Amino acid sequence: MNLLLYIIFITTIFTIYVEYSVGGILFRPNSLGKLSTNLYSWISYLLNPLYNKFLWQPQLLDVNYIFVLGCSLLLYKYV
Repeated sequence: MNLLLYIIFITTIFTIYVEYSVGGILFRPNSLGKLSTNLYSWISYLLNPLYNKFLWQPQLLDVNYIFVLGCSLLLYKYV
């Protein structure tokens, strides 16, 4: 499998999981009360562990994109 496709696949699965477990990251109600896509908050959440220590707590590693991507890349390379 191509590495770029693998990263896209991992990111998609991670986004679905985070929307299910945390909620309100990619899809949020707008000012009219309708559900809309919020790409800025999604990208901000994905990059949040780079400058915030909160998501590095052991009980939150499953919703830490940098950790999940790192583990996935290690699996891709060595398995």
